[in-house]
Amino acid sequence: MFFCKKYVPRFDYFILFFTQHKKLIIIIVAIAVIVSVVTSLLMTPVYEAKAVIAPASQQNVPSGMGVLAMQLGIAAPTPSSVTEIVNLLNSNILREKVIKKNNLLPVLLGDEYKNKKDNSENKRIWSAIRALQGMLKISYKQKDNIIEVSAQSNDPEMAVKIINYTVTELTEHMSSEARRVAETNKKYLESQLSATADPFIKTKIYSLIAQHVEQVMMAEVKENFAFKVIDPPRVPDQRIKPNRRRMVMIAFIASLFAGIFAAFLKEYVDKVRNDKSGKI
Repeated sequence: MFFCKKYVPRFDYFILFFTQHKKLIIIIVAIAVIVSVVTSLLMTPVYEAKAVIAPASQQNVPSGMGVLAMQLGIAAPTPSSVTEIVNLLNSNILREKVIKKNNLLPVLLGDEYKNKKDNSENKRIWSAIRALQGMLKISYKQKDNIIEVSAQSNDPEMAVKIINYTVTELTEHMSSEARRVAETNKKYLESQLSATADPFIKTKIYSLIAQHVEQVMMAEVKENFAFKVIDPPRVPDQRIKPNRRRMVMIAFIASLFAGIFAAFLKEYVDKVRNDKSGKI
Protein backbone atom coordinates (compact mmCIF):
# COMPACT_ATOMS: atom_id res chain seq x y z
CA MET A 1 0.00 0.00 0.00
CA PHE A 2 2.83 2.34 0.83
CA PHE A 3 4.40 1.71 -2.60
CA CYS A 4 1.15 2.42 -4.42
CA LYS A 5 0.37 5.59 -2.50
CA LYS A 6 3.84 7.03 -3.05
CA TYR A 7 4.60 6.10 -6.65
CA VAL A 8 1.33 5.77 -8.53
CA PRO A 9 0.74 9.56 -8.59
CA ARG A 10 4.23 10.02 -10.05
CA PHE A 11 3.54 7.34 -12.65
CA ASP A 12 0.28 9.06 -13.52
CA TYR A 13 2.17 12.32 -13.87
CA PHE A 14 4.56 10.83 -16.39
CA ILE A 15 1.70 9.31 -18.35
CA LEU A 16 -0.01 12.69 -18.39
CA PHE A 17 3.26 14.38 -19.33
CA PHE A 18 3.83 12.09 -22.33
CA THR A 19 0.22 12.47 -23.37
CA GLN A 20 0.46 16.24 -23.35
CA HIS A 21 3.78 16.40 -25.18
CA LYS A 22 3.66 13.27 -27.31
CA LYS A 23 3.33 15.29 -30.50
CA LEU A 24 6.58 17.18 -29.84
CA ILE A 25 8.44 14.00 -28.84
CA ILE A 26 7.15 12.05 -31.85
CA ILE A 27 8.14 14.85 -34.24
CA ILE A 28 11.70 15.05 -32.85
CA VAL A 29 12.12 11.26 -32.92
CA ALA A 30 10.67 10.97 -36.43
CA ILE A 31 12.92 13.72 -37.82
CA ALA A 32 16.04 12.17 -36.24
CA VAL A 33 15.23 8.66 -37.49
CA ILE A 34 14.44 9.88 -41.02
CA VAL A 35 17.66 11.92 -41.13
CA SER A 36 19.70 8.94 -39.92
CA VAL A 37 18.09 6.64 -42.52
CA VAL A 38 18.70 9.10 -45.36
CA THR A 39 22.25 9.76 -44.17
CA SER A 40 23.06 6.04 -43.97
CA LEU A 41 21.67 5.49 -47.47
CA LEU A 42 23.77 8.34 -48.87
CA MET A 43 26.98 7.20 -47.17
CA THR A 44 29.45 5.29 -49.33
CA PRO A 45 29.57 1.63 -48.28
CA VAL A 46 32.92 0.42 -46.97
CA TYR A 47 34.12 -3.17 -47.35
CA GLU A 48 36.88 -4.96 -45.46
CA ALA A 49 39.11 -7.78 -46.68
CA LYS A 50 41.36 -9.67 -44.31
CA ALA A 51 44.34 -12.03 -44.51
CA VAL A 52 46.02 -14.02 -41.76
CA ILE A 53 49.76 -14.73 -41.86
CA ALA A 54 52.05 -16.57 -39.47
CA PRO A 55 55.83 -16.21 -39.01
CA ALA A 56 57.99 -19.02 -40.34
CA SER A 57 58.95 -21.65 -37.78
CA GLN A 58 62.11 -20.93 -35.85
CA GLN A 59 65.24 -22.81 -36.86
CA ASN A 60 67.94 -23.77 -34.44
CA VAL A 61 71.44 -22.52 -35.13
CA PRO A 62 74.06 -25.22 -34.42
CA SER A 63 75.87 -24.85 -31.11
CA GLY A 64 78.93 -22.65 -31.38
CA MET A 65 77.95 -21.12 -34.71
CA GLY A 66 76.37 -18.05 -33.13
CA VAL A 67 79.40 -17.44 -30.88
CA LEU A 68 81.82 -17.72 -33.78
CA ALA A 69 79.70 -15.43 -35.92
CA MET A 70 79.74 -12.80 -33.17
CA GLN A 71 83.51 -13.12 -32.86
CA LEU A 72 83.87 -12.56 -36.59
CA GLY A 73 81.57 -9.52 -36.42
CA ILE A 74 78.62 -10.94 -38.35
CA ALA A 75 75.18 -12.20 -37.42
CA ALA A 76 74.25 -15.84 -37.78
CA PRO A 77 71.29 -16.35 -40.13
CA THR A 78 68.05 -16.50 -38.18
CA PRO A 79 64.42 -16.47 -39.29
CA SER A 80 62.51 -13.22 -39.15
CA SER A 81 60.71 -12.39 -35.93
CA VAL A 82 57.09 -11.33 -35.54
CA THR A 83 58.24 -7.88 -34.46
CA GLU A 84 60.21 -7.41 -37.66
CA ILE A 85 57.27 -8.49 -39.83
CA VAL A 86 54.81 -6.22 -38.01
CA ASN A 87 57.21 -3.26 -38.11
CA LEU A 88 57.74 -3.74 -41.85
CA LEU A 89 54.00 -3.93 -42.47
CA ASN A 90 53.63 -0.62 -40.62
CA SER A 91 56.66 0.99 -42.27
CA ASN A 92 56.50 3.83 -44.79
CA ILE A 93 59.20 2.23 -46.92
CA LEU A 94 57.01 -0.81 -47.60
CA ARG A 95 53.95 1.35 -48.28
CA GLU A 96 55.94 3.49 -50.73
CA LYS A 97 57.11 0.37 -52.58
CA VAL A 98 53.54 -0.93 -52.78
CA ILE A 99 52.31 2.41 -54.14
CA LYS A 100 55.02 2.84 -56.75
CA LYS A 101 55.19 -0.76 -57.93
CA ASN A 102 51.42 -1.06 -58.41
CA ASN A 103 50.78 2.52 -59.58
CA LEU A 104 48.33 3.25 -56.77
CA LEU A 105 48.65 7.05 -56.80
CA PRO A 106 45.48 7.57 -58.90
CA VAL A 107 43.59 5.00 -56.81
CA LEU A 108 44.58 6.39 -53.41
CA LEU A 109 44.46 10.10 -54.24
CA GLY A 110 41.43 10.13 -56.56
CA ASP A 111 40.41 13.68 -57.50
CA GLU A 112 43.37 15.06 -55.60
CA TYR A 113 45.67 13.29 -58.06
CA LYS A 114 43.86 14.85 -61.02
CA ASN A 115 43.43 18.36 -59.63
CA LYS A 116 46.89 18.90 -58.22
CA LYS A 117 49.26 18.18 -61.07
CA ASP A 118 51.52 21.01 -59.91
CA ASN A 119 52.29 19.16 -56.66
CA SER A 120 55.70 17.59 -56.38
CA GLU A 121 56.07 13.82 -56.56
CA ASN A 122 57.23 13.75 -52.95
CA LYS A 123 54.04 15.45 -51.70
CA ARG A 124 51.83 13.09 -53.67
CA ILE A 125 53.74 10.06 -52.38
CA TRP A 126 53.29 11.26 -48.80
CA SER A 127 49.56 11.83 -49.37
CA ALA A 128 49.25 8.34 -50.83
CA ILE A 129 51.20 6.82 -47.92
CA ARG A 130 48.82 8.45 -45.44
CA ALA A 131 45.83 7.25 -47.46
CA LEU A 132 47.18 3.70 -47.53
CA GLN A 133 47.89 3.89 -43.81
CA GLY A 134 44.23 4.74 -43.23
CA MET A 135 43.12 1.76 -45.32
CA LEU A 136 45.43 -0.86 -43.82
CA LYS A 137 45.24 -2.25 -40.32
CA ILE A 138 47.86 -4.58 -38.85
CA SER A 139 46.97 -6.59 -35.77
CA TYR A 140 49.19 -9.13 -34.00
CA LYS A 141 47.43 -11.88 -32.05
CA GLN A 142 50.05 -12.93 -29.53
CA LYS A 143 48.05 -15.85 -28.18
CA ASP A 144 47.80 -17.53 -31.60
CA ASN A 145 51.09 -16.09 -32.93
CA ILE A 146 49.41 -14.79 -36.07
CA ILE A 147 49.22 -11.42 -37.80
CA GLU A 148 45.98 -10.11 -39.29
CA VAL A 149 46.29 -7.77 -42.26
CA SER A 150 43.02 -6.04 -43.15
CA ALA A 151 42.17 -3.37 -45.71
CA GLN A 152 39.07 -1.20 -46.02
CA SER A 153 37.82 0.30 -49.26
CA ASN A 154 34.58 1.28 -50.97
CA ASP A 155 35.60 -1.21 -53.66
CA PRO A 156 35.64 -4.78 -52.28
CA GLU A 157 37.99 -6.02 -55.01
CA MET A 158 40.42 -3.17 -54.36
CA ALA A 159 40.52 -4.11 -50.66
CA VAL A 160 41.70 -7.60 -51.65
CA LYS A 161 44.23 -6.19 -54.11
CA ILE A 162 45.70 -3.86 -51.47
CA ILE A 163 46.32 -6.82 -49.15
CA ASN A 164 47.80 -8.96 -51.93
CA TYR A 165 50.05 -6.11 -53.04
CA THR A 166 51.22 -5.57 -49.45
CA VAL A 167 51.89 -9.25 -48.70
CA THR A 168 53.69 -9.74 -52.03
CA GLU A 169 55.88 -6.69 -51.47
CA LEU A 170 56.61 -7.81 -47.91
CA THR A 171 57.85 -11.15 -49.27
CA GLU A 172 59.96 -9.41 -51.91
CA HIS A 173 61.45 -6.97 -49.43
CA MET A 174 62.31 -9.56 -46.78
CA SER A 175 63.74 -12.08 -49.23
CA SER A 176 65.87 -9.48 -51.04
CA GLU A 177 67.15 -8.09 -47.73
CA ALA A 178 67.97 -11.61 -46.51
CA ARG A 179 69.83 -12.33 -49.76
CA ARG A 180 71.79 -9.10 -49.48
CA VAL A 181 72.85 -9.75 -45.89
CA ALA A 182 73.67 -13.41 -46.56
CA GLU A 183 75.74 -12.57 -49.65
CA THR A 184 77.65 -9.85 -47.77
CA ASN A 185 78.39 -12.18 -44.85
CA LYS A 186 79.34 -15.02 -47.18
CA LYS A 187 81.93 -12.87 -48.98
CA TYR A 188 83.33 -11.71 -45.68
CA LEU A 189 83.61 -15.29 -44.36
CA GLU A 190 85.34 -16.41 -47.55
CA SER A 191 87.90 -13.66 -47.06
CA GLN A 192 88.50 -14.91 -43.50
CA LEU A 193 89.38 -18.40 -44.68
CA SER A 194 92.73 -17.25 -45.99
CA ALA A 195 93.39 -15.28 -42.80
CA THR A 196 93.37 -18.29 -40.48
CA ALA A 197 95.41 -21.49 -40.43
CA ASP A 198 93.47 -23.19 -37.66
CA PRO A 199 91.62 -26.16 -39.24
CA PHE A 200 88.96 -26.11 -36.49
CA ILE A 201 88.18 -22.45 -37.16
CA LYS A 202 88.14 -23.13 -40.90
CA THR A 203 85.61 -25.93 -40.39
CA LYS A 204 83.38 -23.59 -38.40
CA ILE A 205 83.70 -20.89 -41.06
CA TYR A 206 82.76 -23.41 -43.75
CA SER A 207 79.69 -24.29 -41.68
CA LEU A 208 78.74 -20.62 -41.43
CA ILE A 209 79.23 -20.17 -45.17
CA ALA A 210 76.98 -23.18 -45.77
CA GLN A 211 74.30 -21.61 -43.58
CA HIS A 212 74.43 -18.35 -45.52
CA VAL A 213 74.32 -20.23 -48.84
CA GLU A 214 71.25 -22.03 -47.54
CA GLN A 215 69.78 -18.69 -46.50
CA VAL A 216 70.32 -17.32 -50.02
CA MET A 217 68.67 -20.37 -51.56
CA MET A 218 65.68 -20.13 -49.22
CA ALA A 219 65.32 -16.43 -49.98
CA GLU A 220 65.39 -17.18 -53.71
CA VAL A 221 62.51 -19.62 -53.33
CA LYS A 222 60.52 -16.92 -51.43
CA GLU A 223 57.56 -19.22 -50.74
CA ASN A 224 57.04 -19.37 -46.95
CA PHE A 225 60.50 -17.87 -46.47
CA ALA A 226 59.73 -15.40 -43.66
CA PHE A 227 56.05 -16.15 -43.14
CA LYS A 228 53.21 -18.19 -44.57
CA VAL A 229 49.71 -17.08 -45.49
CA ILE A 230 47.28 -19.03 -43.32
CA ASP A 231 44.11 -17.43 -44.67
CA PRO A 232 44.33 -15.45 -47.95
CA PRO A 233 42.02 -12.48 -48.50
CA ARG A 234 38.66 -12.98 -50.19
CA VAL A 235 36.37 -10.44 -51.81
CA PRO A 236 33.91 -9.40 -49.07
CA ASP A 237 30.21 -9.71 -49.84
CA GLN A 238 28.96 -7.52 -46.99
CA ARG A 239 29.85 -3.97 -46.03
CA ILE A 240 31.14 -3.11 -42.56
CA LYS A 241 30.14 0.57 -42.81
CA PRO A 242 27.68 2.13 -42.50
CA ASN A 243 25.82 -0.03 -40.00
CA ARG A 244 22.36 1.30 -40.81
CA ARG A 245 20.55 -0.59 -38.09
CA ARG A 246 22.90 0.71 -35.41
CA MET A 247 22.70 4.25 -36.74
CA VAL A 248 18.89 4.20 -36.67
CA MET A 249 18.79 2.70 -33.16
CA ILE A 250 21.24 5.28 -31.81
CA ALA A 251 19.29 8.09 -33.52
CA PHE A 252 16.03 6.77 -32.06
CA ILE A 253 17.34 6.51 -28.48
CA ALA A 254 19.19 9.84 -28.59
CA SER A 255 16.22 11.67 -30.13
CA LEU A 256 13.83 10.12 -27.60
CA PHE A 257 15.86 11.57 -24.75
CA ALA A 258 16.20 14.86 -26.66
CA GLY A 259 12.43 14.94 -27.18
CA ILE A 260 11.75 14.35 -23.49
CA PHE A 261 14.22 17.06 -22.56
CA ALA A 262 12.60 19.44 -25.06
CA ALA A 263 9.18 18.65 -23.61
CA PHE A 264 10.38 19.37 -20.05
CA LEU A 265 11.99 22.58 -21.26
CA LYS A 266 8.81 23.63 -23.05
CA GLU A 267 6.71 22.90 -19.98
CA TYR A 268 9.10 24.89 -17.80
CA VAL A 269 9.08 27.88 -20.18
CA ASP A 270 5.28 27.79 -20.36
CA LYS A 271 5.06 27.68 -16.56
CA VAL A 272 7.41 30.68 -16.21
CA ARG A 273 5.38 32.65 -18.76
CA ASN A 274 2.12 31.78 -17.02
CA ASP A 275 3.56 32.85 -13.66
CA LYS A 276 4.68 36.18 -15.12
CA SER A 277 1.30 36.81 -16.79
CA GLY A 278 -0.47 35.93 -13.50
CA LYS A 279 1.60 38.47 -11.60
CA ILE A 280 0.84 41.13 -14.19
